[in-house]
Amino acid sequence: MSPSPGVQSVLRVALCAVLWLAAPAGAQVQTPAPTEEGVTAFLGAKVARIQFGNLIDSVEDTERLRDLLPLRTGDILTREKLRNSIQKLFSTGRFATITAQAQREASGEVVVSFVIEPNYFIGGIQVVGEPRPPSASQLANATKLELGELFTDEGVEQGVTRMKRVMEDNGYYESTITPEFDFNPRTQQVQLLFKVERGPQARVGAVNVTGDPGYPAEEIRNVAKIHTGDKVTSARVTRALSRLRKRYQKKDRLEAQVAITERTYHPDTDRLDYTFAIQRGPVVDIKVEGAHLRRGLVKKYVPVYEENAVDDDLLNEGRRNIRDYFQTKGFFDVDVEFTHNRAGDKTTVIFDVDTGERHKLTDLEFSGNKVFKDWELQERMLVTPASLLLYHGRFSQTMLARDVESIEQLYRGLGYRDVKVTTSVEDDYKGEKGRMRVLVNIQEGELTLVKNFTIEGNQAFSEDDLRGADLMNTAAGQPYADSTVAQDRDSVVNFYFNRGFPDVKFEAFAEPDPQEANRMNVRYKITEGEQQFVDRVIISGLENTRRYVVERELEIHNNEPMSQQNMLDTQRKLYDLGIFNKVDLAIQNPQGDIKEKNVVLQVEEAKRYTFNYGFGVEVQTGDVQGGCSNDPTSSSTCRPQGRTGVSPRVSFDLTRINFLGRDHTILLKSRIGRLQQRGLVSYEAPRWFNRENMTLTFTAFFDKTQDVRTFTAERLEGSAQVQHKLDKPTTLLYRLAYRRVQVDPTTLQVSEQDIPLLSRPVRVGLPSVTYIRDTRDDPITSRRGMYTTADLGVASGIFGSESNFTRLLLQNSTYHTFKCTKVDRCWVFARGTRIGVEAPFGSASKAFVPLPERFFGGGSNSHRGFAINQAGPRDLQTGFPLGGEAMFMNNLELRTPPIALPFIEENLSAVVFHDAGNVFSAVDDMFQSMVRVTQKHKRDCTNLVAAGLCDFNYLSHAVGAGLRYKTPIGPVRVDFGYNLNPPTFSVRSPATQARTETLKRFNFYFSIGQTF
Repeated sequence: MSPSPGVQSVLRVALCAVLWLAAPAGAQVQTPAPTEEGVTAFLGAKVARIQFGNLIDSVEDTERLRDLLPLRTGDILTREKLRNSIQKLFSTGRFATITAQAQREASGEVVVSFVIEPNYFIGGIQVVGEPRPPSASQLANATKLELGELFTDEGVEQGVTRMKRVMEDNGYYESTITPEFDFNPRTQQVQLLFKVERGPQARVGAVNVTGDPGYPAEEIRNVAKIHTGDKVTSARVTRALSRLRKRYQKKDRLEAQVAITERTYHPDTDRLDYTFAIQRGPVVDIKVEGAHLRRGLVKKYVPVYEENAVDDDLLNEGRRNIRDYFQTKGFFDVDVEFTHNRAGDKTTVIFDVDTGERHKLTDLEFSGNKVFKDWELQERMLVTPASLLLYHGRFSQTMLARDVESIEQLYRGLGYRDVKVTTSVEDDYKGEKGRMRVLVNIQEGELTLVKNFTIEGNQAFSEDDLRGADLMNTAAGQPYADSTVAQDRDSVVNFYFNRGFPDVKFEAFAEPDPQEANRMNVRYKITEGEQQFVDRVIISGLENTRRYVVERELEIHNNEPMSQQNMLDTQRKLYDLGIFNKVDLAIQNPQGDIKEKNVVLQVEEAKRYTFNYGFGVEVQTGDVQGGCSNDPTSSSTCRPQGRTGVSPRVSFDLTRINFLGRDHTILLKSRIGRLQQRGLVSYEAPRWFNRENMTLTFTAFFDKTQDVRTFTAERLEGSAQVQHKLDKPTTLLYRLAYRRVQVDPTTLQVSEQDIPLLSRPVRVGLPSVTYIRDTRDDPITSRRGMYTTADLGVASGIFGSESNFTRLLLQNSTYHTFKCTKVDRCWVFARGTRIGVEAPFGSASKAFVPLPERFFGGGSNSHRGFAINQAGPRDLQTGFPLGGEAMFMNNLELRTPPIALPFIEENLSAVVFHDAGNVFSAVDDMFQSMVRVTQKHKRDCTNLVAAGLCDFNYLSHAVGAGLRYKTPIGPVRVDFGYNLNPPTFSVRSPATQARTETLKRFNFYFSIGQTF
């Protein structure tokens, strides 16, 4: 291990000559006199060359240092130039000591050598052997050492002291912390490693109570849940203090003071004694007189309950909150005052409320506004008309005055500097007692324009560069506004920051034009400062990750301008890899006066293995009916329509990230339920062929699904997929799937003799291409935009398939907003259309679509007039669905804005919908049935003697309504659908008496996420 350099400041120069040269003439500082031969013997000689001793770096860095020096090759060596050169080297911040030496050559010229000892800078902090708690990150943060800052022995000692304090807070009084240093002279960086040996964890000793607690000491210990023998942890103490404060709050002692004043550690017993100092304070009785306000609202609006103090500031805040509450109830002229008295052990606070007359603000109108719509102005106002949430509205003269100022500022921000806003309030409007109308009259005035606009001080970038980068909205002939100038200031400063100018200054000057009214002359003055560049990027913290994985994500590179934005982009991209818990970037030697600086990048790798498990339920109509069979000997026969019920779900996932040191991921997923049992293994490799927009995925899974009542399908599949992202909204998927599908004969509810080709096991090889274009504003709750997908696949013997067919599935959804009262309060009309076709080809033995590969429809994300997968053709013997080779679905939804309601606020909205479509036997049947709304040959469908020509190819319609409740993971929805024309069919199974059935008209669904 290299010795610590000590990292001294300028005042600790090693050579006396340097001190003498650095001191100006007449200085009062006493310094040792230099030796004659060390300094004066070479003054006046010509400098042959300049070199640096102990500098371990590139030739480029050596030349860079030479360029900094006032003393150059060929100059005459003078005291002033030598002194200035030493000062310049010190100002870089890179060196702890500098020794100047000189040697005369035979020619009489001298070689000047600067022998340096480098400073070191913190390149990474790692803590090993730590207990939990505290965690490694807690201990590292406790050091207060920053990445890139100057390394000092004193700083490390203080960091160790802080770490020990954190350890002691968690009971580790005998812990030892040993710092180790790894110095890298080439990068002038030091890696800090703190080895923690925690030792035994102390136990709680005596728990003493002082002050005026009002309870016995034993009761205090029981309330705090801290007893002799408990382990000492910081969290235990925090919880103890919190419990005690809550106990006193429940007793209305809101000013109770609870603290730990002493901690006494006994090394011989490894026990820690606590002393709680408690002053219970007076009972605080808060009353509201003159009006009724329930206790819960008093605690909500008067902040003394949260702050554990009673003072005028908090009581004034409570007074304002109570006033605002009564104003929302229609008492717009309410007056609230308070009194605060203490007598003995009791403090009484009385809020005196004079409600005045009750009003209802029914009308808020605007006039004169041409630039902004009414709703754009209203959403910026505190005054609010009556609604379901605010039955009486919200109004006060103070609010109205603030709204006037807000509207005027809004107009001035667009250049209407002479705007005037006046208001009029009309009580008992239209003769109704208490009804109020507020009219806001706006005189917009003339638009103020920029007449002359100039930029000065820009040297690194031309005016065309600044204008071409769309930095400035101010221009001659454009509206003038102070807010626009402020935006320009931010844009220009950020532009320079991101190009290596950290000291840039921006000044704006605006003056009215003396010759023309409503015109401004604008001048921007830019002081650029010195540009900084990246010397090199130093990466640390990699243990399992390969270096190139990080390097290819870097947006900052050697010799480029020091860009703050590129540093942030680098941090974001590294986080997006999903393999790092922490990514820190810092500039090494931030205080140094040098143009080229290193950027330090430290990462903390995430755990490579992650386990997830979950439980869930699904409620719907058309659920699986267990314990049934259509065998003639069965005592319980199956119903073709299933039943209404609950299906449980269990999931377990295992994720392995950072596989092989790359940003590759192996994923194991399992889902177990009555409808589906699935196991999946996938391998994901981003940046295929080192292309950022391509991802390769291999997947293998087993799937056993009873997603229709007719059968249970078993599928064993392997697939390879390439995701090719063309641009932000557009993605292509290239997929090759190879799977074996079969129908479990024990679950088949139709005769195998009736559909032998469909029910036999079959191997399917299916290459496909999917086109996706997504311009939605929000994939979870879409309001605007479009979502389009097109999936084309071909199953053929060429790819090892035992059946030959083509498959095309098209989907398009659009979203439109109208009648917006606020940005996020709009009506939304949503439409989703899906068309699917399958076409067998080839020889008769292979020209078929296996049963599990056919289209099925009906359910919460399909046609809500059917139970799950109940749409389309059915077996004429048992009545169970068979799926089809074509599908058409069209969904229309009208979504309301959020409905303001008490308690749930604006999280609930409603929808009304119309679903139309069906699953069809073949492609030709779909096109022929697009205008057919009734079941063809319906009379034959009720024939209980023999199979007739029962036809299920028609367009089924359903209407319904639903509710959406907003949650962080998406809307929770409940839909109720009513089928206007459900199909009728006969059931002639030998196991049951022949009968006629009609699918249920009414279906309901409960799930998460929008329908489409």
